[in-house]
Amino acid sequence: MSLPLVNLVSIVLTAVSLVVFLAALRKANRLNAMSRIVAHQVASSAANLQQALAILQAERETCRDESVRLEARLRDSDRVRSEITRAIDLVERAKSDLQDGVRTPAVSVQPSFTAAKAASAPAQPETPAKILPVFVNRIVRSADVASVVL
Repeated sequence: MSLPLVNLVSIVLTAVSLVVFLAALRKANRLNAMSRIVAHQVASSAANLQQALAILQAERETCRDESVRLEARLRDSDRVRSEITRAIDLVERAKSDLQDGVRTPAVSVQPSFTAAKAASAPAQPETPAKILPVFVNRIVRSADVASVVL
């Protein structure tokens, strides 16, 4: 082989290697640009995830507060329900006591004695006044306008 031919082959191989090197360098630049884009997207995704996490934590706190409020309302409802049940029992007991109080004097009193007593004292009740349950006293006091208990 001649020296110029070897030089020519060596120049061609150098040119080919330069072309390959420049192509690899170009691809590396594209890869570098793509990695920057991906890094930016990952950073924005992480920021969005942080924002979503903050929103979810705020929603969780809101739900927890609402749950506490609902639990308090349920306790109040149970308390009110028990008070209403107690009040109904008291009303039923008062009703039965009043019915027993109305029946008992009518049976034990003579008709002629009742007429004579009614003529002598029409405004006076036959039986002593019973003490009213607490809720009745409260209603009477709260409804009293002239600060006089009826």
